Amino acid sequence: MKNPDPFAPLTETELSELDHFLAFDVDSDEVMMIDMLDGFLHAIAAGPTTIHPKQWLPKVWGPGTFMPPMESINRLNQVMSLIMRHDNRIIAGLESEQPEMTAVWSIQEYRGKTYDQGEGWAYGFLEGMRLCWDDWKPMLDTAEGKAWFRPIGLLGEDDFSSDQNELTKTPAHRAKITDQIPEAVMAMHFYWLPYRLAVHERQGAKGL
Repeated sequence: MKNPDPFAPLTETELSELDHFLAFDVDSDEVMMIDMLDGFLHAIAAGPTTIHPKQWLPKVWGPGTFMPPMESINRLNQVMSLIMRHDNRIIAGLESEQPEMTAVWSIQEYRGKTYDQGEGWAYGFLEGMRLCWDDWKPMLDTAEGKAWFRPIGLLGEDDFSSDQNELTKTPAHRAKITDQIPEAVMAMHFYWLPYRLAVHERQGAKGL
């Protein structure tokens, strides 16, 4: 069987398969759900520091678990392929000639309407930031950086601001904030891009 394109986006069936695996096949209460994983990987892709998968993969499964037990090496390879393809697709989207961000949100139905809900995604993004929080601080200390971070903080942190409860009290309120996240993440990505390119060039010059 031909190996799939490592940068091909996951199909709906593959995304559902990964979602099911995370939800039911990992014996940990702290494993990331699919929306958290998506936010987590976006933070790593958009942020200031290149982080190797061996550093971030254990965070996906929960504390103390480097890799969850699976029934076979084939199943292990299958799940890892899905995660790495999803990661590659996020990176490729941000770094394409026409950059784009397509997030995986959770959905909530409320009073006959369906709303995107970014709480889990924002929490995952914060977990990605925490892998190198000090490196993020120069952006977070700027007025622009604070504005970009605001929708993520409102949805992902427990005590972000005094007006947080009022701003997030209904699904419609939270959906409105969720809609602000793609533009904010793209702005973060562009903020850090010159820095990442400079680091890459220095490492290339050193033969790293």
